[in-house]
Amino acid sequence: MTQYTKDFSLKPKHTWLNVASEGPLPKKANAALQEAIEWKSAVHLLTVPKFQQVPLELKKTIAALLHVDRDDVILGNSATYGLHLLANGLEFKAKDEIICLQNDFPTDILPWLSLVQKGVIVHQLKAQNHVLTPQEIEKAINPRTRLVCLPLIHSFTGFKQDIGAIGKLCRSRGILCVVNLSQAAGAFEIDLSQWEVDAAVCAGYKWLLGPYGTGFCWIKKETREQLNYPQNYWISLMDETSLTSEGPISLKDDHAARRYDVFGTANFFNFVPWQASINYLLELGLDNIDKHNRILVDKIVDGLDKDRFELISPCPKIERTNIVVFSYKDASQNSHLFEYLKEKGFYLALWKNKLRVSPHIYNTMQEMKGLLLAFDGYDAK
Repeated sequence: MTQYTKDFSLKPKHTWLNVASEGPLPKKANAALQEAIEWKSAVHLLTVPKFQQVPLELKKTIAALLHVDRDDVILGNSATYGLHLLANGLEFKAKDEIICLQNDFPTDILPWLSLVQKGVIVHQLKAQNHVLTPQEIEKAINPRTRLVCLPLIHSFTGFKQDIGAIGKLCRSRGILCVVNLSQAAGAFEIDLSQWEVDAAVCAGYKWLLGPYGTGFCWIKKETREQLNYPQNYWISLMDETSLTSEGPISLKDDHAARRYDVFGTANFFNFVPWQASINYLLELGLDNIDKHNRILVDKIVDGLDKDRFELISPCPKIERTNIVVFSYKDASQNSHLFEYLKEKGFYLALWKNKLRVSPHIYNTMQEMKGLLLAFDGYDAK
């Protein structure tokens, strides 16, 4: 098993197993950040071409990651950014319906709830088994359903949605399908061009190993043309000719993706290292990363003491993903176990009184063995 720890600056005896919340910068990204700091420190290096190229090159890299057209990529600061573009920009009428997953991460639900005051109905559907099946979606939709918003990987359980089938169903009924890739992009290969979805959003600081405050969305041209969102940022809308003119400024009717980029698009300290991180992952190969992570996940799932722990995530190997969620059988022990593991140098997540492990490319088999030994050494309070 190839070791990638050398590509990061993680500290010995501190095992980070919470990339589903926050990912560390690779050394290559750190070096890129130092270069960006140099641009701002010696400000004559901060040339006009850099303002133009930083966002363009980042979009190119994101497009390569997802196998989409660069011109459909919108730069944001989170997954929430793209969902707010859609919630505030699409035209919804009273009695229109939106479907979300009950017990999804709030990011995928909150932006739509502001539409309730317009009379829009937001259904938070409870899944029979953590995520919604195409059959459950089909049963819930009706002629008033306008949009379905779901995660590809469920943050709180690690279950995976069948977005291919759900997108196909939505397309056949004229319903917009939006997917959150935050717990997936950077962990395994994703080809958005193969799915019948209308928009995708993603945080950049988790599996994509970028700085906090990074993210993107991808919105199909036909869906962008439905947006009525007056976001007019000069770098996005004006070319060299209009910038050098002394005449009146006019507003173009432009639905290009760049119009909806987050303000301050040439955000060097965030976007330069983030692009370096994504390029690092692309160089390793997403299939290789997936293979690496699955070996670690299998070690955890197969090594859990079934007499002491309840596995929440899928058990069959074919259904396992990059996230493992479990609970001590006496759930009141979970918070104590979480603190105990932290003292032992293992950093997990504790969500809704369940423990979550999310290993990534920098983790090792030795660390997984150490985690299992720490479980064995825990003495219930």
